[in-house]
Amino acid sequence: MSKLQELINKLCPNGVEFKPIWSLTTWDKKFKGVDRKMQPNVISYPYVLANVFDDIEETNGDVKLLTTGIGGAERWTTEEKAGANLCEGEIIAIPWGGTPNVKYYNGKFVTADNRIATSNDTTVLHNKFLYYWLNNNIDLIAKTYRGAGIQHPSMLDVLNIMIPVPPIEVQEEIVRILDSFSDYAAELQAELQARKQQYEYYRNLLLTFNPSAYGCGTDDEQKDGVTTWGGA
Repeated sequence: MSKLQELINKLCPNGVEFKPIWSLTTWDKKFKGVDRKMQPNVISYPYVLANVFDDIEETNGDVKLLTTGIGGAERWTTEEKAGANLCEGEIIAIPWGGTPNVKYYNGKFVTADNRIATSNDTTVLHNKFLYYWLNNNIDLIAKTYRGAGIQHPSMLDVLNIMIPVPPIEVQEEIVRILDSFSDYAAELQAELQARKQQYEYYRNLLLTFNPSAYGCGTDDEQKDGVTTWGGA
């Protein structure tokens, strides 16, 4: 029996309770149309327009540029360039506009126009468990996005999403397992990329039919348009 199954059998054999996100998290601002009791506190984070990233980006920096989009290379800056926009914490983020997605980060960052949340109590809700669960149920987030053109989430609907809250030991084991698979997937992707580059190199080499690339064929043969490979 796996450790996770043992924990479930021991700590929550009869299932787990579901709770609304608003009761477990603190967000970056007060949202319109949301009852005050659902947001007794906020943690404000300054956000910048995405084009500011171009001005402050630093390849060797250690401050994450938290974009709103999906995919693309990771972007970084320095504390000096971040200036007053520097933030720090363990957070999840969803974009205020555009394609629905969920990001997790723990450390120093500068954010574009994301809505940012963190667990009220990490002994009750693990931030990364929240990230994995929402990411796996991205359709629930996507359903809250509305409007013509660039769509925006209804934060009232986001805050009312019901999420399972297993015991923290179960959450931690789930996060450990998924982190391991994420690491394996990253390693596999890097290996696949290396193999792809190797394949393209040899494909180009073998199909170019450039005699000089192989050190074969005499000058006369090359002039006649005939190349003998391997000196045969």
